[in-house]
Amino acid sequence: MPRRFDLASHWALGLSLAALTPCLDAQSTVVTPTGYDNAEGNANNIFPWNRGTSSMRIQFVYDSSHFTGQNINFPILISGVKYRADDTTSSWTGGSWPNVQIDMASCPLDYAAVSTTFAQNLNNDLLTVHNGSVTVQAGTGNGNGVPGPWHIDIPFATPFLYDPSLGNDLTIDIYLDGTGWSGQGTACDHVSSSGNPPPLCSRIYSTSGTGNPTGTITNNYGAVCEFTYNPANGLFAGFTADVTTGPSPLTVNFTDTSFSSAAGGVTSWAWDFDNDGTIDSTAQNPTHTFTNCGAYDVALTVTDATNPPSTVVRSGYIVTDLVTADFTDQLIAPLVVQFTDTSTGNPTAWDWDLDGDGTTDATGQNPAFAYPNANPVTVTLTASRLCGPVDTITKTIVPAQQLTTTFADNNGLSASGATIYYDLDVLNNKGISISSFDVNSNSTANQALTIEVYLTHGTYVGNDQRPEAWVLIGSASGTTAGRGLPSPMAFPNPVYIPPGDYGVAMHYLGAGMAYTNGNGTNQQYGNGDLALDLGISRSTSPNAPFGSGGTNNPRVWNGTIYYDTFGFSGAAGYGEFGVGCAGTSNTATLTPSGAPMLGTTLTVTVDNLPLNAAIMMTGFSTTNSALGPLPLSTAPFGAPGCELRVSPDTNLFIAGAGNSADWVLPIPNSPALAGVLFYNQAIVVDPTANAAGAVASNAAGCLLGN
Repeated sequence: MPRRFDLASHWALGLSLAALTPCLDAQSTVVTPTGYDNAEGNANNIFPWNRGTSSMRIQFVYDSSHFTGQNINFPILISGVKYRADDTTSSWTGGSWPNVQIDMASCPLDYAAVSTTFAQNLNNDLLTVHNGSVTVQAGTGNGNGVPGPWHIDIPFATPFLYDPSLGNDLTIDIYLDGTGWSGQGTACDHVSSSGNPPPLCSRIYSTSGTGNPTGTITNNYGAVCEFTYNPANGLFAGFTADVTTGPSPLTVNFTDTSFSSAAGGVTSWAWDFDNDGTIDSTAQNPTHTFTNCGAYDVALTVTDATNPPSTVVRSGYIVTDLVTADFTDQLIAPLVVQFTDTSTGNPTAWDWDLDGDGTTDATGQNPAFAYPNANPVTVTLTASRLCGPVDTITKTIVPAQQLTTTFADNNGLSASGATIYYDLDVLNNKGISISSFDVNSNSTANQALTIEVYLTHGTYVGNDQRPEAWVLIGSASGTTAGRGLPSPMAFPNPVYIPPGDYGVAMHYLGAGMAYTNGNGTNQQYGNGDLALDLGISRSTSPNAPFGSGGTNNPRVWNGTIYYDTFGFSGAAGYGEFGVGCAGTSNTATLTPSGAPMLGTTLTVTVDNLPLNAAIMMTGFSTTNSALGPLPLSTAPFGAPGCELRVSPDTNLFIAGAGNSADWVLPIPNSPALAGVLFYNQAIVVDPTANAAGAVASNAAGCLLGN
């Protein structure tokens, strides 16, 4: 039977192919940053596509001018992205990750002003474009100075609609789950701030997994990538909302962002605010109130005069009564902390575990809690509103006074053994006792870390390569929490530092340090008790904290110092603050029997005594004496290389045995003595050491207290 020719069907098929063909032919590519299509970038990085089994989240925000400057001044559908290898002559075997999520969105912020909070760099047009495997193709570099091959090609399951002519920059958000990686990768081509042309993009990254809500910003830095796109031809439903979460009843204003290539544009809108199949509004930009607690899928169907209807469904787009738990803490009395709920979403229920034992300690909104000591403790708040889901946050707090610099690092040293230096001015006239501190580590989480803390009287400047100028006042240990997060480090016993000006050196052993590049001015962090100044860092070694490695200058130490003061707790303290000088034996040191508390007896042992004898000087000043300003060089008295650090207001000859002697001070239990501060330094009898026949011990401050 002859085939019947259906003119109408043939005409319809022809029209469909005619409409489709320009779209297929128009598929194009654009390389960002602009100018690097065939030029090698000036940097390379392992983020994110050479991380192996390590997980991370990273956003790249590209300026819209990378598109408009390359004649893309119209809406496009981005359907894929490629990355290329850095210039190298090496080969790599390739590999793959099974679980990678990539989202795209326009950015509500300019690339030069992005936020450390990932969510703030994403507009409401956020779309998951890829959720699955990413493969690194095997390859060989094209040579030094020559761009490498495009070795990573990621087609998107769902194209992203982007209109660069609106002026919003473009965010690509990568959740790299390193679990299941197998193979070998290579560094990707990047452009840094010194690139020519400049990168006009920024990155925000967290190396502590995919779930961290905040990251570290590197301004004017980005990967060279190639986007595949088509001019947007057809009808594409889209919308945004002024709010997507809040307490019920929640009123939401919806804005239609649908695109139509038809001459008349979009002609109708059908909104289903709970995706139950019932149309709730036909307005273009409706307002709707969600009266009940829950999560809502929102659907929009649009039509025009030319294309088939287009529907978009945003799952869980509106969530009412969603709470984000958070709190602050403030020391209000010795070892008593006031907690303040700062959760967003107006919670109606709170559950506090204030001592880390897993049981509820309070259910009020803003409880206070008394702690038995100043040791670090984990505090957990679980908050919720009505029938909404609970949210939990856990923080490590220290029930002590504190000073924080910053954890917004932008640089670091990854190797163990690095040292960072800064000046610390102890302004409190009774000194401070440091129980612990937090640091920002450049290493992954769960790495053992020990930090040796050294002190020099005056400043680190000029002393950073002089081991003889420093005293080790204590070693603090802990475990890294991941870059950008506070890693708690605790001293075995509080370290007392008398009032005065000091240089501090912190020697990191077991993990690297993260810090912030200084701005070249005298950045200072302080309060009424202490002030911390801009410093330097140096890659040294585990055995040489004051080595001759190159310095990085200026640098801001990232951390929090937790401390106590006499005015707050009345606690006693005894601590070194200045070095001594060696004679025929090693340098003599002062070792207390304990804290100088009222009603007890303090014994200070002086060691390394060649003749078992010394003169213990006790004074009330470290700045002035009858002999002149302190510290005072004793070279004119026949003891070169030694310094008098304590005013010799009273002196006592002590003798002992075994190259040591004890200075004993019974302390009456008299409240009038509380807060008395004095200083010790021993003159060591050493007849053959020099013309004076004596050298000096280190110096220490002694604060009488409870």
